[in-house]
Parts: sequence; C-alpha cells; structure tokens
Amino acid sequence: MCRVVPPEAPSGSAPVRTVPMTKSALIMILASICLALGSSCSCDRDKAIKIGFIAGLTGKNSDLGVAGRDGVQLAVESINASGGIGGRMLSLVIRDDGSNPDAAALAVESLAKERVAAVVGPMGSSMAKAALPVAAKNGLVLVSPTSSSNELSGRDDNFFRVMEPNRLFAHHLAETCVKLKIMRVAAIYDLQNSTYTAEMFADFREEFLRRGGRITAEVSYDSARSPLFIPLVKKLGVDRADGVMVLANSVDAINIGQQVRKLSPRIPIISGACGIAQRDLVQQAGRSIDNIIFTLPVNGRSDKESYLLFKEKFAKRFGYEPTFASVLAYDAAQAVVAALRKNPEPSRLRETLRGIGTFPGLQGDILLDSYGDPHRKLFITRYFRGHEDVIE
Repeated sequence: MCRVVPPEAPSGSAPVRTVPMTKSALIMILASICLALGSSCSCDRDKAIKIGFIAGLTGKNSDLGVAGRDGVQLAVESINASGGIGGRMLSLVIRDDGSNPDAAALAVESLAKERVAAVVGPMGSSMAKAALPVAAKNGLVLVSPTSSSNELSGRDDNFFRVMEPNRLFAHHLAETCVKLKIMRVAAIYDLQNSTYTAEMFADFREEFLRRGGRITAEVSYDSARSPLFIPLVKKLGVDRADGVMVLANSVDAINIGQQVRKLSPRIPIISGACGIAQRDLVQQAGRSIDNIIFTLPVNGRSDKESYLLFKEKFAKRFGYEPTFASVLAYDAAQAVVAALRKNPEPSRLRETLRGIGTFPGLQGDILLDSYGDPHRKLFITRYFRGHEDVIE
C-alpha cells in the first residue's frame, strides 16, 4: 500500500492524518498523467507539416505556374495517402506571384508567417532571384522546379532546384542546331524575364558561334508594354535564317510562332522549355508550333513505371496531360519530403538537402550536388506534324 505524505502542519493546528491510497487509485492517477502526456505528444504528431508553393498563377505565364501547382498538389496528396511523414500529414499553402519579382518576395514573407517547413518555387528565374534574400532572412529553403538562371548556380545558400542551369540547356540547343544543320539563327526574346531569356540567349550565342554558327538577327521586346508582334517578327529577317529562336512566355511564343509561320511555313523554331512545353499549347497554337525544337530534363516518351503511373493519376485528377513543369514540381516536392524524412527539423533542412545526394524522381534518381544543382540527362523534344518526338 502507498501513502500520500502531507506537508508538515503549521504550529498550533490540529494534526493532519495520513490518508492511505489503494493500489487501484494510484494506478488511475498514473494512468491519467500518462494519458495527458500522451495526448500532448499525439497533438504534436497530428499537427500538419506546412509546405509552401509560389508560382505565377495569373498572367501570361500562368500555364507554367498552374501546371507546377498541380504537380505539387498531386505529390502532397500521394504522400498523405501513404501515411505522410512520420505519421504527420502535409498541408500545401499556395501563393500567386503573378510572375512579378516584388510579389514573389512578398509571397515568401507571407509563407514565413505561416511557418512553412519549406517552399517549392518560385517557378521563374527572376522571381527566384528576388525571393532568395527574403527566404534567407527568414531561414526558409526554396526548392524551385523550373528556375534555371546561371546566377543561382554554385552558391552556398538556401536555394535548391531540380532544373539544370541555362548554360547546359543553351549548349545542348547549340549542339542540336549544328547536328540538324541549322547554322543561321535569328532570335527574339522577352525582357520581362531577362534573368532567364537574355541569359539563355547569351549562352546559346556563345556556344553556337564557337561551333561555327551565325546569329543573323537579335530582337528583344518587353511583354509588359503590349508589343505588336508583326513588326517585331519582320525585323528577324526570317528569309535569311535557317531557324528562329523564341524565348518568351507561352502566350507570346504562340503569337510569335504564328507570325513566323506566315513568313516561312517550315522554318524550325528553337525555344526555351518555359515558353513552349505548356499544357494546352498544341490545342491553342495548331500549326504555329509545328517543327518546334526545345531541350528538356524530362522525357515525354519515358516508359518508366513511376512516370506512367504519375501521368495516369495526374490526368484523372486534373483533366489534362502533365507538362514538364508538372513533372519537375512533383520532383521538387519529393526532394523536400526526402529531406524531411531524413531529418524532420525544418531548421536543419538546408543542411539535410545539401547532404542528401540522390532522391527518387519520376523518371529515375536525381542527383543534387552540395550547391543544390541537379545533374541528369537532357532530352531534345520536337513538335512536328502534330506529334511530339524525343530526339535522343
């Protein structure tokens, strides 16, 4: 039998008797204490892990952001369906940056107040560049699906990504042009996302000239100023070129492609992925995108089982075929999850990602180096006569 020993009685007061406690009563008290402690721990376990997402969900480049959002949404739903992370579910907190750098920075501030564990995004290079200082100030990690600026490479910071730097894509495109005997290129690009477009063209031009190619015209414009594409395309001098490079958002790329096709129905159009490989481009553009060539880190004809299952689930969930942005956004979410499973402490996420090495992507393992840059194979994709072909 156990006893509860009372405090010493004050002087002059009546003596206090000890009260015997039965074994069953003690067990009930101990059980109540354990239940209270267990309930507290259970609340911590049940609390959702918030993951932020930032992209342009409105405006001319919204196709990229919407496709990315849907890819991350499917990743979160799939992870939750399999039990979450250590029994804790994921909660997706979405912000629209409207493809505006200032809005991207504000979106990071907003997500920091939401106490997200990490941010998937931004999707655009200019937005990522503006968001990074704010993320660093708040101790947040950014994992971008599609930002590809060289400026963000090889830096020990809070930025990680699953899409290779512009330089690799540009060199790959230059090599492909030479192989396809496209030796004279006229180029047009949008200055609104110059961190991507101007940098991509500069890298392409350098490598293309080194390989014996020639740039016959270079035209830039600002999509925020409602440009007229007929006179801009005429400046390209399409008749003096073997191919036209277009680096622009998907809406502008379609309009430019239509004007190019009026002047030359068959000339190849070389493009950056972020302006072309969007979810409804084929339906919108028709013949204007025929014979378009671009480089992607995603093989649209892959027969990898995990990719085929993803395509099936995605189409069923959202009603359209996933684009490269959907795939990369899903992969970016998987990078965050792989790191959190290894170490669930958000304050250690940067160090965990830096040391993670490889993590499973939809089309195979993806290697992240210590600076957060990915390393994997690139693919040349071509839309020709209504079909998408992958040129190895």
